[in-house]
Amino acid sequence: MTRPSTSFALLLVTALLTSCQSTSPSGSPPPAKSAVATPSAWMRQEAGVGAIRAIVIDPRTTSTIYVATIEGVLKSTNGGKEWRHVTNGLSLRDIRVLAMDPQAPDVLYAGAANGLVSKSTDGGGQWEALSIPTKRRVPVRAIVVDPKDSNTVYTAIPASGVMKTSDGGTSWRAVIEGLTELDVRALAIDPSAPANLYAGTNGKGFFKSTDGGATWQQSNAGLANFVLRAIAVDPKTPQTLYVATSGFGVCKSTDGGTNWATAANGLASKVIAAIAIDPTSPTTIYAAAAGGALAKTSDAGANWKSIDPETRRQIWTIAIDPKEPRTVYLGTGGDGLFKTTTGAEG
Repeated sequence: MTRPSTSFALLLVTALLTSCQSTSPSGSPPPAKSAVATPSAWMRQEAGVGAIRAIVIDPRTTSTIYVATIEGVLKSTNGGKEWRHVTNGLSLRDIRVLAMDPQAPDVLYAGAANGLVSKSTDGGGQWEALSIPTKRRVPVRAIVVDPKDSNTVYTAIPASGVMKTSDGGTSWRAVIEGLTELDVRALAIDPSAPANLYAGTNGKGFFKSTDGGATWQQSNAGLANFVLRAIAVDPKTPQTLYVATSGFGVCKSTDGGTNWATAANGLASKVIAAIAIDPTSPTTIYAAAAGGALAKTSDAGANWKSIDPETRRQIWTIAIDPKEPRTVYLGTGGDGLFKTTTGAEG
């Protein structure tokens, strides 16, 4: 089994020293309510590898899922019961990021530990390496596909910032005007207005673009912790955004990222690595914290309760079945993949 990244673990611990501003009159966060662990009925789905970095689910047939691992991309067509490697053509098998084209789910993008991005147009049957002019061979951090234009794809690679293709990956260019921190760790796109693009950075917080990445503006009002690991966009109300911070839990914006407030009441840990929104009921959100902690809110982040994921390994990624949202998958840094079909409620 692959063990969690030591550097990430050290970063999580270090990030505890930082903190996001509360909207309480004193400027201090509201006191957290005690959270009671809830039985969750998780099932381990043996993928044959220990570390799962990313999960994507085919929206047409949600029993088809893909996971990113140190051994490449694995695919299951029966909800995780059985797996096979789909690595033909991958230039490097240590995959850190996966993305699926919402309009054509057989089109996949895989970002590797050496900064390379590969593309498949046949559900992982064959991969082709894409030529992206990056400054350093460092792990790809994020990939997002425009939900209305399959030819437009963005990728985040530290030291290079955000790269964009408008021709399905044939050519790429840097889109970094105004982006004063090139160590971008998270990307998200507005599903209703894809020109709205969001970036979370490792040190300078949140940036937004309203012109498809041509220009960026820093937008940190209400944020005091500028180490952001994940961004989630409410699919029904895209002006509502959530960010996972390393030190102050989850922060929330209801105006497209202009202003932020804490949404961390009840979180046992404030170092958040992953966040996922229920696509059918967006007030339900899952957040993964340091040390294998998992939390769930049913009121859009007002209150969180602890969930026992039955692992103490770091949870790297969370994916929710778009048709059966009580089915949730967790990718861990050493224990493989876990699945619940009860919304983690036991």
